[in-house]
Amino acid sequence: MNSDSMKKHIPNIITLGNLTCGLLAILSVFSDTPHYAAYFIFGGLFLDFFDGFFARILKLDGELGKQLDSLADLVTFGVAPGFLMYKLIEFSISSSFNPMKEAQVLTSFFPFVAFLIPILSAVRLAKFNIATNQTDQFIGLPTPASAIFFASLSMLISFGFSFGGTPFNIILNPYILMTLVIVISLLLNANIPLIALKFKSFGWKGNEVRFIFLGVALLVILSALLISNIFVSIPIIILLYLFISIINNFTKKAK
Repeated sequence: MNSDSMKKHIPNIITLGNLTCGLLAILSVFSDTPHYAAYFIFGGLFLDFFDGFFARILKLDGELGKQLDSLADLVTFGVAPGFLMYKLIEFSISSSFNPMKEAQVLTSFFPFVAFLIPILSAVRLAKFNIATNQTDQFIGLPTPASAIFFASLSMLISFGFSFGGTPFNIILNPYILMTLVIVISLLLNANIPLIALKFKSFGWKGNEVRFIFLGVALLVILSALLISNIFVSIPIIILLYLFISIINNFTKKAK
């Protein structure tokens, strides 16, 4: 196999690495180590960025790569976080701090709400594959953003977090977790234009919103490190991404 033939397989190999991370994340959920599942989802996100990066660098744009990317994303950013949230909702119900513990018949159905994540992620990815208006922006929340939102919740629940030394465990509640699942899942297919963070150039002009978002996100991360831990910043950054995108849409319409 010559070097040119090897090069064309590099992005697909990285994509399969993303898929492997998704499979390992699912395995971690069933092994009762949800924090490892979160690590694998973050790893999948890293590889998902680089498969596209190398495809652009090597000028490869094959149909096989596109299909593999969607299938890998569905597993890593749809199925894996779905099972992860199923486990977290189940855990929140069985927690001794949960006042609904006695209502076992009703609450036994609550974890199945988490299956909205892979179902609506599949719809999101299918729509993205046939869309012609998502080159410079996204319509609806991207599946990687949804996945790291839920992965960060897993890390916060697994290791706990605090503000100023005071434990803050309000998210360990089935109602809150189910609400977050429903809202984020619906946002995947919401008809809301969101900024794409792919830079075609690194100049200020044309990238103003991207630079503002990245600057504010960096401040959020630094603040989270000082107050608690970095995983606190991720849900905030996702919400910030939605907020700045919506403000950007109103600004465009005003012009």
